[in-house]
Amino acid sequence: MTDFTIKQTGNKVEVHGGDLAITYEVFGMDLPEMADVSFAIWHLVPQAMVSRSSIHIKGVVDPLVIRNAKRLSRIWEMWAPTRFREVKISADEMLSPSRQARGRDIVFFSGGVDSTFYLLNRGQRPRGGHVLTIHGMDYKFEDSDRFSELIDKTTPLLRNLNYKRVIIRTNAASYSQGARLTHGFTLSGCAFLLGDLFDEAILAADYTWEQDMVSFPWGTNHVTNRHLSGTDFKIETGSMEWTRTEKVEAIAKNHIACDSISFCVNYDMRPHNCGKCSKCIRTKAMFIASTGSVPAIFKDASLVEADLQGIDLPDRNEYAHFADLFLHARARGNLHKLPGLEKAMTEFREKIAPMAPG
Repeated sequence: MTDFTIKQTGNKVEVHGGDLAITYEVFGMDLPEMADVSFAIWHLVPQAMVSRSSIHIKGVVDPLVIRNAKRLSRIWEMWAPTRFREVKISADEMLSPSRQARGRDIVFFSGGVDSTFYLLNRGQRPRGGHVLTIHGMDYKFEDSDRFSELIDKTTPLLRNLNYKRVIIRTNAASYSQGARLTHGFTLSGCAFLLGDLFDEAILAADYTWEQDMVSFPWGTNHVTNRHLSGTDFKIETGSMEWTRTEKVEAIAKNHIACDSISFCVNYDMRPHNCGKCSKCIRTKAMFIASTGSVPAIFKDASLVEADLQGIDLPDRNEYAHFADLFLHARARGNLHKLPGLEKAMTEFREKIAPMAPG
């Protein structure tokens, strides 16, 4: 068992234990003195699941957070038994928080399609709203320049919709094992750090319920997200009924939102969109499938058959998105604008047909 201590100095927080030294710095709001340090549990569970170790927090934690974190570690052991094991968690003191309702929420905002659509679909906030952008996940902890560019690129949308931004700069992701499956824990830990200020944090869904069944397992999904909760703070999943192709179609109608989105996986190009990486190709295809054209937000706006031939359809995450955009393109009469997609989908479907039930 490893003991973990939490130290707070104003807006700076540190978690220490064993070989871990996780740091956090909050910008945009004053962080109250924390009586409940449950946030740390979410950041410690992924490594503990991998190392088969136990967690003990030197401080006060919410027993419901412990119960839900244990439950999630059991779920992940069930789903990925060669990688993860259930985690034992304890604390010096377990006490359910008795904070009064804060009357406000905060929205995770990375600048990508999902979070941009959520804000756009929600509309302007007459009384103002708050978003949380994390520095240390999509953008490396030490990379201030590109992260600053992202802030500049996305600020016009937040101003238009009347949102204030809170930033948490943390190295927590560097300690997270298997980010594809565990990034939900990292997001939750950051949000729970703000539990004295908000009632909930809203996480825009990556997939619909139906797509979750295709992309499974994925780190933020409708099964596990519901357990990211404590007594008086929780993670809510937003826009779960919209596919990403539908989100892209809505964003295309708003030039401020369209100009702000950033999703490129070519790190050297961020926060701009290169147009040639796998995610840019997929997003261009979504624009074409839903609207018939590509907006001028890519360094390279072309889309040729060779691009679509490179799709990794056996990857469940890719197939979940491409199956949906294929159906949208077919329904809108735009398949002919996506060269080679129908052939690629047909060949892949024939290949997996013997595995289908019945």
